[in-house]
Amino acid sequence: MKTKIATVSKDCVACGCCERACPLNSISVHKGKYAVVGDNCVGCGKCAYICPANAIETDKQTACRVKKQHWYDFLWVGEILYITLGFFNILFAWLGLVFMMTPLFMAITGGNKSYCNKYCGKGQLFGLIGSKLSLKLKPLRFLRSKWFRYGFLTFFMTMFALMIYSVVRVFGGTELSESITLLWAFKLPWNWTDISFVPTWVARFAFGFYGTMLTSTILGLTTMVQFRPRTFCVYCPMGAMTQGICGLKSRGEKSK
Repeated sequence: MKTKIATVSKDCVACGCCERACPLNSISVHKGKYAVVGDNCVGCGKCAYICPANAIETDKQTACRVKKQHWYDFLWVGEILYITLGFFNILFAWLGLVFMMTPLFMAITGGNKSYCNKYCGKGQLFGLIGSKLSLKLKPLRFLRSKWFRYGFLTFFMTMFALMIYSVVRVFGGTELSESITLLWAFKLPWNWTDISFVPTWVARFAFGFYGTMLTSTILGLTTMVQFRPRTFCVYCPMGAMTQGICGLKSRGEKSK
């Protein structure tokens, strides 16, 4: 049997970057938990080069052809469109729920991270921009650790819950603040959209959610420049949640 040239460590976050990069389809994400290498691996090194978690080791031995692109490789356009529409009309921020609910739905029903692996426009955008601007350095060890990954998820969900609480307060009669919050600390006025035709709580959710989405984009771009293009995939809250869901579903299937 042919020896597999690429090896995957326990630091794998099942983001699917390697699966997308491999021109021979010799690596894939197993049940949304970790990547596995097939026997047809030739050690071209594309997977190790792109892995944001630095979880793959391989010897560069063979040059490979460029992998054929598919329609879902252009979903980064949707990410740009979302940010642009939200800038000119904050109410478009509600469309961001699609980006939040779809990966969870796919993980719960399919037991895999196919959204992260194929359809994440934000990750694609980081990869595209990062191919030119990224320093392509290995991410710091703490960024790849489970405590940071799930600690950031806990922090993110706590801040999201506080945002929902602000929506409830506005629903209860608190005055609406036409502003967004970046990085959970900096409030910016955002009052050039006509929101008079919607309930104030609808507008408050839009402001809060758009601020959350912009914050994740800023964090992703920052670590993209400093490290590898899709380093955000290492600590992405949705990626951590879907991987956890896949792990639970896999254990549940084994116990039956």
